[in-house]
Amino acid sequence: MKFGILTGGGDCPGMNSFIRAVVRSALNIRPQTSVWGVVDGWKGLIDNSYRRLSKLDMAGLTSRGGTILGTTRVPELVWDTDLQDTLARNLHDNGFHYLFVCGGNGSLKASNVLNNIIVRENLRTKILVAPGSIDNDVCNNFGSSVGFFSAIDKSLDMLEWIRDTASSHRRVYLIRSMGRKSGYLSLYAGIASGAEYVILPTEDVDFENLATIIAERDKDTRIIVSEGYPKSLDEMKNTLEDIFQRRSIHREIRSVDMGYFQRGGRTSVIDILRASWLGYRMVTDAFAGCESGFYTSFYTGHSPAPMKLDEAANDDFSSHEDIPREFIDFAMALR
Repeated sequence: MKFGILTGGGDCPGMNSFIRAVVRSALNIRPQTSVWGVVDGWKGLIDNSYRRLSKLDMAGLTSRGGTILGTTRVPELVWDTDLQDTLARNLHDNGFHYLFVCGGNGSLKASNVLNNIIVRENLRTKILVAPGSIDNDVCNNFGSSVGFFSAIDKSLDMLEWIRDTASSHRRVYLIRSMGRKSGYLSLYAGIASGAEYVILPTEDVDFENLATIIAERDKDTRIIVSEGYPKSLDEMKNTLEDIFQRRSIHREIRSVDMGYFQRGGRTSVIDILRASWLGYRMVTDAFAGCESGFYTSFYTGHSPAPMKLDEAANDDFSSHEDIPREFIDFAMALR
């Protein structure tokens, strides 16, 4: 059999663990299998750019962040039907029996589109997809994303560093977190770090109450702002400074964006194990002749039946952006 591996969308810790798991599982279980990496994600399928992968190529990848295969976004893949047909045909013409994908929402939807073409045209390749995203917004009704817990670890480190300076100078820090439209990364990072407040993407913020929370603090205050929240850090800073002046609250405000620091770096143990488990499951199912599908889990060893790609790609069914109320109550009780 011939396998392809593609990492798509934004990179995240755990993608290399996934690549390693697919390659080593496939070659250890059936040494005659050939495994090829698609270079630079979806662009590599357009260019027919592949590299053959061996077990030795996987040395040292267990905890390495990013993706050794590269990833390049191809936004026109959403609407260009000729390009979609080309990619489906390229997979078939290059003899791939299975394509293993680790990526976010865009990669999941692209995989579903290609799979529909493959089925319609009776082409060869099956597509198996695992969620890879620091945002935890990929089919999150049915599992959590590879990369999510690594990003929390990085956030916790940065938030502790910020606390040192905030405490030394009695400052307020407004701290932007990645997460796209989901508040999971910012909320979990806030809970883990003991931040004073987390602003979620759709929240109607009561800045007067926020000023009261700040005034009650003795030294440091860290307020984490979700990426999806529409106001800029400067707008929020100006609003709070006006309230401080009116209410004689003597606090200095600084702002910082954790941004891409949350995405890179060493992979957490949870993500190493989860990515490896998903890669192994997909390989064994492929050898058993499975159909295309989406693989997820809530923990290593969790083995729910793979979802159909069209179900996984349906956000109304598979995903939620709003954080469950009990999680918010949990965070507020710990504040």
